[in-house]
Amino acid sequence: MKRWLNRSAIGSVVFLVALYFVLFNRFGPERWHGLVWKLRRPGQMSVVEALAMEMEAMKPPEGVLPVATEIVKPHSFEVAVTYTGTVAPLNEELVIARVTGRLTWMPYYAGDRIRKGQLVARLDNAGGEYAAREAEVAYGALAALHERHMAEAEKEQARAQKRQAQAMVEAAKAMLQETEQIVAEKQAMRDEALSMVRGAESDVLSAERNLQLAQAQKREAERMVAALESELQMAKERIAEADAELERARQEVDAAKQELAMAQADLNYWQAEIERAKTLYEQKAISKDELQREQAQFETAQAKVKAAEAKVRQAEAMVRAAEAKKRQAQNMLRQKEAELAAAKERVSQMQAMVEMAQAKLAQAKAMAQAAQAKFRQAEAALQATQAKLAQVNAEIAKAQAMVQEAEANLHRGERHVLHAEALRAQAEAALTTAQIVRGYTEIRALTDGYVVERLVAPGTLVTTGTPILRIAQLDIVRVQAFVSERDLADIRLGTPVIVRSLKDGKEWSARITAIFPSADPTTRTGLVEALVPNINGTRGEGRWTGNLKLLPGQSVVIKIVKRRIPNAITVPNEAITQFNGQPAVWVAEPMGETGKTEYTCPMHPEVRSDKPGRCPKCGMDLVPTKRHTAPQKTEYTCLMHPEVRSDKPSKCPKCGMDLVPTKRQGTETKTARLRTVKLGETDGQRTLVLSGLKVGDEVIVRGWQSIIREGVPVVAVEWNELGPVRLPSVSPPPMPPAHQHSSQQRKGGGHQHGH
Repeated sequence: MKRWLNRSAIGSVVFLVALYFVLFNRFGPERWHGLVWKLRRPGQMSVVEALAMEMEAMKPPEGVLPVATEIVKPHSFEVAVTYTGTVAPLNEELVIARVTGRLTWMPYYAGDRIRKGQLVARLDNAGGEYAAREAEVAYGALAALHERHMAEAEKEQARAQKRQAQAMVEAAKAMLQETEQIVAEKQAMRDEALSMVRGAESDVLSAERNLQLAQAQKREAERMVAALESELQMAKERIAEADAELERARQEVDAAKQELAMAQADLNYWQAEIERAKTLYEQKAISKDELQREQAQFETAQAKVKAAEAKVRQAEAMVRAAEAKKRQAQNMLRQKEAELAAAKERVSQMQAMVEMAQAKLAQAKAMAQAAQAKFRQAEAALQATQAKLAQVNAEIAKAQAMVQEAEANLHRGERHVLHAEALRAQAEAALTTAQIVRGYTEIRALTDGYVVERLVAPGTLVTTGTPILRIAQLDIVRVQAFVSERDLADIRLGTPVIVRSLKDGKEWSARITAIFPSADPTTRTGLVEALVPNINGTRGEGRWTGNLKLLPGQSVVIKIVKRRIPNAITVPNEAITQFNGQPAVWVAEPMGETGKTEYTCPMHPEVRSDKPGRCPKCGMDLVPTKRHTAPQKTEYTCLMHPEVRSDKPSKCPKCGMDLVPTKRQGTETKTARLRTVKLGETDGQRTLVLSGLKVGDEVIVRGWQSIIREGVPVVAVEWNELGPVRLPSVSPPPMPPAHQHSSQQRKGGGHQHGH
């Protein structure tokens, strides 16, 4: 124990000695007078000073706020509207009972797949009533068939009578034909005789006219001879005139050919000139205007050649015309000479014809007397034959009456057959109806689909029209939505839509297939519809196993794309806020020049100044601080696929293009600024910005709710649904160094002391 006390005493003595030297060195010998000193750090306040401070003005120093940002880039924007729609089946069939009976078999339930024509239910036959009715109708059809056979026999008998009467008519007609032939022969003989009389009289008149004509033609031929002699003289004059015109035309041809030769020589010259000019133009020795002037001279020479060639052709045409005119005059001369000779010959012939006509006139008068005698004889024979013809016509009328009677009997038989056939058809129709009615006890589906509701249970007595099952076609479904009148004006058939399920978020693309031509006057909306394929994979058999994507009555979200705007500037809807009643967004702007000094109060960080001074709240000296920005890093990206990024040069793995360098702000500290914008239409996720932003601006998308004022330092980090994935690595602005008081404070106000 004594040893332990010695050790404690020695340790205490050593500690007191060390403490003495520390205090002596710290305060000096002039302050060491046995007093107790209390140490205060620079800037530290006493309890009274702390209580006297305005505690509400104390705010913690600002740090760096993590935010999610997005660089403004132009891209294609779809102006779309979103509505809640309802799924409806493509078609729906209500299976009903068409006859009365008890439902004995129906094994299908909601969700079962049904094929077209498949038996879905069966009714009893009402105790054999349908079968008995069918047998009764079958016997009636057999009786109608027997009645038809009897009518056919009567019809055949009437047809035989008609054939016999028609044979008698044919015999009478043959006799009539023979008699008519005799009458025709007698008529022909009479007509021939009459014709001979008329011919003889006509010959007499003709002979007299021929005599007069021959005499007139003789006089005409004599006048023609005189006229032809005058025309012959005129033809000779035309030949002389044509010779003169031919000579003039040949002279014009020679002149035109000389002009053509001169134009061709000029064209050859300009042809060589244009080739030379083209060569000089290709060698850049002359201008395009000089080439065009040479080309104009060449085209003018070509036009002169064409005009000269046309003039030569015209002169040659005049020569040919003059030659043709001469040949025509020569031909006319020869023709007139021939006509004159013919006219003189015709005068001689007309004299002979006058003498011949006088002889024929005498002969025609003799033949006319003989023809009149023959005509009187033929007239008597014709009257006798016509009397026999009247007797044959009476026999034909009697036979035709018998034929008409037979035809009447035949018509009655045919009507009887038709009546019997109608009865048979009626009986067969009744039989078919009975069979159909009995077939109604087996109910079949008319379309493919799924059973969506079973309305009655087996064993139920159903009547005609009772609904049994509801079957819906769900391979393709109708997605319908009520759209406001304002949006309805921009929707057309074929407008693309995106249908999204509220259940699992899956989306399907479709197009508007129907716009209903009416609107709801209460809600001011119109109904639009799109068809969506609803089979997920292959069609199932039997029970539905979940291969349908959408179900009738299900709610979906329909996004209707009204139009597309290229190179549009948009921002996410979550980035939009309000400032003084106007839409605004927060943007991250680079901070001031690196190394700029700013003065602030350690106790009141909201007090800032660009120059040294004192805090107006507590009187402490303002201390300097500096803003620092992180260095920019070079990042390489693809112009066609911006999502491809690399820290070194390489090629895009998607399109093979070279990656281009861009500046990446690694953890750059920026300043938050509020900027008002003018907004346009929205697609529900992004909104079109009409003014207020430009390409390259960095918009704060998430985290802006924590910004209390402009000028707050922010840094962009990766975000997810829960918030920042990681906190920024950028340190907040450095705190000011320890406050150093002046020598006066160190001497008088740096410490408090007491006894």
